Amino acid sequence: MFENPKNHNPVLRIQFMQSLPPPPVPQTIRPVATPASPYQPAAGFQQSSMSYSFHRWLMLGVVLLLSSVVFVEVIDMFGPPSVVDYNMEQENIAEVIADDTEAHADLTRVISSVASILQAFGLGLIGYALLRESHDGKNEHTALRVTAVIVGILVLTSIVSQQISIF
Repeated sequence: MFENPKNHNPVLRIQFMQSLPPPPVPQTIRPVATPASPYQPAAGFQQSSMSYSFHRWLMLGVVLLLSSVVFVEVIDMFGPPSVVDYNMEQENIAEVIADDTEAHADLTRVISSVASILQAFGLGLIGYALLRESHDGKNEHTALRVTAVIVGILVLTSIVSQQISIF
């Protein structure tokens, strides 16, 4: 028994065990925004007009292939210089014909090189579109996706193999 110092009445003081403190309040963890990956498009880009579209990439590839054919065919349409186009009574006509023939050969070589670059780029776009569509497509049948992968690999392999010579 102890006395209460304030009113001097005797009070029985019984000590009990203290209760446990309440658990700590969990701090709200704010989701940390992951930094944008340089390999992924920016947020909202897929809905923009500049985003990937299988049809767009396929169409661009076909347009590049057709334009490369047009480049080559325009040069072949007129052909090399012909002797009948020259006045044979002129002085140094043989040199003029030789110079024109050489210039035509150089132009054909340059245009053919540009056409090859356009063809490779166009086939690359088509191959990439096929591979990406087969990877991203969720609604296609598995056989269609496998076929797109095989065709995409064949297209890209044909681009690479154009410059490889075994012999």
